[in-house]
Amino acid sequence: MSLPRAQRLGCGVDVVELARFRRALSRGGEAFRRRVFTKHEEAYARARRRTALLHLAGRFAAKEAVIKAMSQIEPTRVLAMNQVEVRNDRLGRPRIVLHDGRAKRIQVHVSLSHVNTVAVASAIAIRPRVASRRLR
Repeated sequence: MSLPRAQRLGCGVDVVELARFRRALSRGGEAFRRRVFTKHEEAYARARRRTALLHLAGRFAAKEAVIKAMSQIEPTRVLAMNQVEVRNDRLGRPRIVLHDGRAKRIQVHVSLSHVNTVAVASAIAIRPRVASRRLR
């Protein structure tokens, strides 16, 4: 498949082992959570008591995948983890909200999944190139 010349594409994937993620959460405490997750993401996980850790791990994996995808499009700009927010649409599908001003210029598609011990996410970022104006 070839992309239209006016687009740039980046892709990323990440896998999170639940046991390792649990240790990182306990070591980093609230400071870690604030650096990584938004208030909306924390509330989403709290509402799912039994599977909260899996949902946070899935969101962590999604953020990592998005950051990797974005770095292929704009290698000089670095996103912080809490600038990438994973939300769900009304059908429960995950979507990405960027909190750094790029939301209007870049589309990000994400897929995530988790089982008892692992969470995985993949992301595709698409940025249309702005057509250059020719002076006549």
